[in-house]
Amino acid sequence: MSEPRVLVIGHGLIGRQRAAAVLELGGTLAGTVDPVAAGRDDAPHFAALDDVAADAYDAAVIALPHDLAVEAAQRVLAAGKPLLIEKPLGLERASAQTLLDAAAAVEAPSFVGYNYRFLPHIRRVLEAAADGTLGTLRTIDMLLGHGGHPRSAEGWKLDPKLAGGGVVLDPGVHLLDLLLLLDPEIELLHAVGTRGFWGTGIEEDVVLTFGHDRLLATVRVSHMRWVNDFHIEAIGEDGYAIATGRGGNYGSQHLRLGRRWAWSEPSAPSQRETETTADFGPHNVSLTDELAAVLAQWRGAPAPTTGPHPATFTEAYNVTALVDGVYDRIGRATAPA
Repeated sequence: MSEPRVLVIGHGLIGRQRAAAVLELGGTLAGTVDPVAAGRDDAPHFAALDDVAADAYDAAVIALPHDLAVEAAQRVLAAGKPLLIEKPLGLERASAQTLLDAAAAVEAPSFVGYNYRFLPHIRRVLEAAADGTLGTLRTIDMLLGHGGHPRSAEGWKLDPKLAGGGVVLDPGVHLLDLLLLLDPEIELLHAVGTRGFWGTGIEEDVVLTFGHDRLLATVRVSHMRWVNDFHIEAIGEDGYAIATGRGGNYGSQHLRLGRRWAWSEPSAPSQRETETTADFGPHNVSLTDELAAVLAQWRGAPAPTTGPHPATFTEAYNVTALVDGVYDRIGRATAPA
């Protein structure tokens, strides 16, 4: 399709950002869908997907709560339209497989919104791992903590009926996606989680360990750290990459790249002074950059062979499979009695 008319289904926080990004990128916003009025005058708004004619759009972005996203995605794919669905792809392997099969029947590619891939410092971490700068990876440590607020338990993300899980599903899948990019063969070794503070039944604090060959990895996700935190370290036999911050109140997006034992060089007074550093600032534009990559493929550009690329349904299915493995060990979130 030369210039797809994009329908944005769901007009909450992320849906509004996606709709704005379509226009910012020179795309055509076919409309927005949400039971709450959009309050915008640059595109038609519909209260329900049933109100949208099948020939009124060419592709869709789905930004709905987890319990609604799969059905909407099935309807869009059944109409022969590609889509970008916000993470995750389904709540378990069965629903993810259903969407994977449906997408395979659509000519244009569909994607899943794993926008952390497009954070500038994360791009550099992935590049350093892929091009051999770090050498054989031996350690990966990931931390994502939400500070929350006194009314967090009232939102849909902490409601097991609406979210389908707790911090493993949101936001933990972002880290699992990055982990699989760093090592697609990584396997879950251990999982432990706690519940009880928010009183909704979801897992609130989780520690996961993974391994493959000589690589060990940890993933820590929490909704009770009381301060927002984002930290990723990838350490290889030749060097290391450390990314911190996610923009906004997670802090500036900062990167450190270092070489093994660089401190031993005569002109290096300390290891830190030998590092290459970069500060990409507090403004997070990953949603826009991700959508730009999606629109490019919908317009007919080939899938990139290097650099960041939007998550395919197959890649996102593999994330969902890891999630299932975690819940096999810690149990699915259930509403309190």
